[in-house]
Amino acid sequence: MILSTNLLVLLSVILCMVDDIMVIAFGRFLYGMAAGAFTVFVPKFINEVAPPEFKGPFGAISQFTLTLAIFIASLMCIVIPDIPREEI
Repeated sequence: MILSTNLLVLLSVILCMVDDIMVIAFGRFLYGMAAGAFTVFVPKFINEVAPPEFKGPFGAISQFTLTLAIFIASLMCIVIPDIPREEI
């Protein structure tokens, strides 16, 4: 499941490169779905793989880094200038 979610992230990044606002919005939606899926899959994977004494710290670190990555991706939109489009 983690590998298929990586493909979803790749697809959403490709869609966000298109110069159409609706396609970009759909790409952002897919990226949000993938980020949400990672917040479920990664802690479950860590729970199965990590030794019992490290499950708590590893789970906390994974949640923190996933949340930080979502926050950084949101901050990247701040530097994009608002260019007015001409009416069609």
